[in-house]
Amino acid sequence: MIAQRIGRQLRGLRGTFAAMRLAILAALAIGCGAHAGSSSLPQPAAAPAATRWVPDRPTYLMASPMIGDAQRNLRDVIDALSIVSGVELDELAAVAQGLVGVDVLHAEPLAAIGIDVGGSWAVFSEDISPTFVVHLTAPDKMKAFLERQRARGLPVQTATVDQVEVASAELIGGLSIAWAVDGEWMWIHLALPGTGTGDATRWFTASHHPHTAGWSDSWAWASRAAGAAAGVVGFFDLHGAVANAVSRLPAAVACAKLAPSLGRVGFSLQGDEHHIATRLAIEIGPTDGLVRHVLAPPSGWPAAAARAAVAAQWNLDLTAAVDYLRPCLGATGGQLAMLDESGVRTARGMLLGFDPDHASGTGAVAFDLTNPAFFAHQLDRIPLRSTLERAQSFAGHKGGTIDIPFSVTIEYVLEQGLMVAALGEGLVAQVLAPGAAGPPPIFALDVSPPAMSAEAWGILLQALVEHRLPGSPGPAAKRAAAHLLRWRTAHVAVTAEAGELVLTASGDRM
Repeated sequence: MIAQRIGRQLRGLRGTFAAMRLAILAALAIGCGAHAGSSSLPQPAAAPAATRWVPDRPTYLMASPMIGDAQRNLRDVIDALSIVSGVELDELAAVAQGLVGVDVLHAEPLAAIGIDVGGSWAVFSEDISPTFVVHLTAPDKMKAFLERQRARGLPVQTATVDQVEVASAELIGGLSIAWAVDGEWMWIHLALPGTGTGDATRWFTASHHPHTAGWSDSWAWASRAAGAAAGVVGFFDLHGAVANAVSRLPAAVACAKLAPSLGRVGFSLQGDEHHIATRLAIEIGPTDGLVRHVLAPPSGWPAAAARAAVAAQWNLDLTAAVDYLRPCLGATGGQLAMLDESGVRTARGMLLGFDPDHASGTGAVAFDLTNPAFFAHQLDRIPLRSTLERAQSFAGHKGGTIDIPFSVTIEYVLEQGLMVAALGEGLVAQVLAPGAAGPPPIFALDVSPPAMSAEAWGILLQALVEHRLPGSPGPAAKRAAAHLLRWRTAHVAVTAEAGELVLTASGDRM
């Protein structure tokens, strides 16, 4: 259903994008009066060449040495996200072609119009609206491409900055676009709706005029966090963004006061034909207090979860987190009653396998608790529990086994501060078995697609999206399962490191 809806929206937008393309190409055509020379601007030695045009104090910056590598990484991200979005790579490529007249997701079409796919690129902004800069290997090819499109033009405004002609045009919905070409460099600027107008060429002046690289320290920090293998590196001034949000949304003041130490966000992306990894680091100041509230899972959890098709864990004490965030949650109308009622502090779950023919599976859950009353009540709701249950000990913990005739076997341990339950004999003992592990993550999600069949994944995905288990999976769930089985492993984790909150995501292709 989600995929069909997104698909209909994309198809509906293509006609609109065709009109937008006229405006964009007109701006390109008028902006192609190339200026022979360009100012030589300073930049950090290790930064891609396109960053020479980054203003002194950008709100955000992202760049890489090669457009072609960045395109491949982006295609991998789109393919991975299609599992949940339902949007296919070829659909987005078609939308991009409808918007700018060329497929921007693959190297060959860009190279054919003179863009240096082996060269660097950068995207940056002094506020929110992005400016893209790319290098040209053949400006004449770009000019010829634009001239072929001029007949589809739309009236534009032009201005001259540093002897370079800058064109701009208003598009639909308050979106506007500007374009300029100077020698072997090309700029495109998108002014997002609601960001104000002001000087229509200020963005180009800030980029093209000689300036210092005040962003070099942030770039060095992001590069160190990314590692040498990163292909795409970037950063974002989170403190400035929070201040901007507060100025626009007074109700956000309560949230902003909770994060006085927020600083920069560093981003990196790397990969090849078989592997992709991304890292997002947020400066949050000292993390000692946060780490104290991260509770380790049961000692045998890591070993048991290593065999699972999918395993997830949330280890940050929810009661402490909610107490800290309560002013912010109150401002957004957050409902905390259910969490207080359940007594849950942490939550973990794993699914080892699923039999689609019998709609049954093997898996386990584990919770740290403030109070066991809620789960005790749930156990009491099992019909004939007193008849079916037998007492049992699991790795020194007292619990029970409930054998439901012609159905499942439930094992559990319920103590003052702990609940562990499983479908499948012996799994609770494995979860509670002694074991060694490193510092626990705040959150982690690990998926091993080959551990289950396409049909099993389709039924599981359908249950997650449509909240129904019986019946065969629909086309959207089948398509998502097929995408999932292209991958061998997938990992997402949130951890607290020295002064930073770090999100990492990676995947290995089949």
